[in-house]
Amino acid sequence: MPYIETSREKGMVAAVEAFRPSPRELIKIYAFADFTVPLTSTPSVQTIDQVVSAFASAWKALRLLKSPDIVTSFEDGYKSYHVPCSPEELEAWLARTFIVSEAGTGTSVRSAVRAMQQRIELLPAIQLIPRHEHGTEDDGTFEKGTLVLSISHWRTEAAGAFKILNQLFDYAADLLFGTATTEALSRHRPGDELHLLTPAVEDILMPHGQSTPEAKARVEKRFDKYYSSLPCIDFPTQGSPSDPFSTAKEIRHTYNASTTANLRAACKALGGITITSAVHSAYLGAVWTMAPPEHRSRNYASIMPAQVRTRLPASSPYRDQGCWSAAQMLMLTLPPNQDFLTRARDLRSQYKLADQESWWYEDALETGEQVSQLAVRTPPDGQPVSSPWFTGLGLLDGDGETETIASEHGHPTIIKVDDVDFFADPLSPGIVLRVWTFRGRLNIHAVWNAAYHADEQLRRLMDTIDKSLAAHLGVEVEVETTEEKEY
Repeated sequence: MPYIETSREKGMVAAVEAFRPSPRELIKIYAFADFTVPLTSTPSVQTIDQVVSAFASAWKALRLLKSPDIVTSFEDGYKSYHVPCSPEELEAWLARTFIVSEAGTGTSVRSAVRAMQQRIELLPAIQLIPRHEHGTEDDGTFEKGTLVLSISHWRTEAAGAFKILNQLFDYAADLLFGTATTEALSRHRPGDELHLLTPAVEDILMPHGQSTPEAKARVEKRFDKYYSSLPCIDFPTQGSPSDPFSTAKEIRHTYNASTTANLRAACKALGGITITSAVHSAYLGAVWTMAPPEHRSRNYASIMPAQVRTRLPASSPYRDQGCWSAAQMLMLTLPPNQDFLTRARDLRSQYKLADQESWWYEDALETGEQVSQLAVRTPPDGQPVSSPWFTGLGLLDGDGETETIASEHGHPTIIKVDDVDFFADPLSPGIVLRVWTFRGRLNIHAVWNAAYHADEQLRRLMDTIDKSLAAHLGVEVEVETTEEKEY
């Protein structure tokens, strides 16, 4: 079944495909969730085989009952979905895309990701890594594990990847201790899932596909301001760019619950800022400080994804879908030399555009078309290769209606999600800073390509952000954990 997509999604696919054949896919998303199956949460202890079987069936349920887009292909400007005509065909897909690490082999997340990077799998894949607590007897009982989702960035964004993991946990919990998913799978007939296929975001927001002169004028004004702010501030490169497929690295600071609550209260008391805009302000302040002296008078001009999925009405069939690219781009600009609070308030005021219905309904088509033209319309010396990108994901385990990934699944709780993480494989210079809150703890997370930036640069950046938040918000910042990883 082929169906056409709009220019923006075609543009993303073209950007990804441009690097093939290659050792790795450009900006491929890897999302992780560490989880526990508590021994007291079910009537009987769950074995590793039982949990593996539940997640395998959950992956199948996700395809057939929720998101068939995890199996679409993209050819000649069209998305295509093939209905599995036999159980054997469905099992062949499952064997190809559902990977289980053998218990007791000590498979690490790092080794799992590296294997996925080299695999060049065009379909999303999921890997389950069972873990055993050191010092306890290995009796075949499932205690802890990690789920790793590998998915192309043209299919979804970070929030969508977490949404997919969330739905897998929901299905797995029900398969371990319920009947609804099993019954739904037994009733499914080939092709029942076709109505669940999702169009591109512009078609979701503007199903009639018609812009207006007013919308065109509004969007052009925003993009004109962006272009007039170029060339923009960049992040200094260090290292040898001889290998664009070098190691992907990340550093993450997780604040304790008390610090997170105090930061939220301080932002509220100051008015006009949020934790996201405060961290964004601290980040950019650090970037201007670290930039070469001749660049410190440059503006900040960047695109930032804003979440559309959670802004859809509850009646929308797409609100609970994870496998579609639900980000619409904000064009952010700032002058240099603003103080911390002015910059944070300015950023917050620009974020608020995403709360206007005209922006995420009437302007969607024109915004998508303008974004697709960025590469050809940006002056050669305008957008530097080494850009300071930023994404705010907000509160992941929210109030039920807006949550991205819940920390507990099942009634009573069958699965507890202990931690989440992700990165999009960077194959170019530039830093991506992301912010989210999960289990009451703020996470500030930077990803970079080791060929272009040095570890010490990023440690300095993160420390500067911590100190800036403490100094300007009057909060004692306690970093509960600092993690550095490479893939």
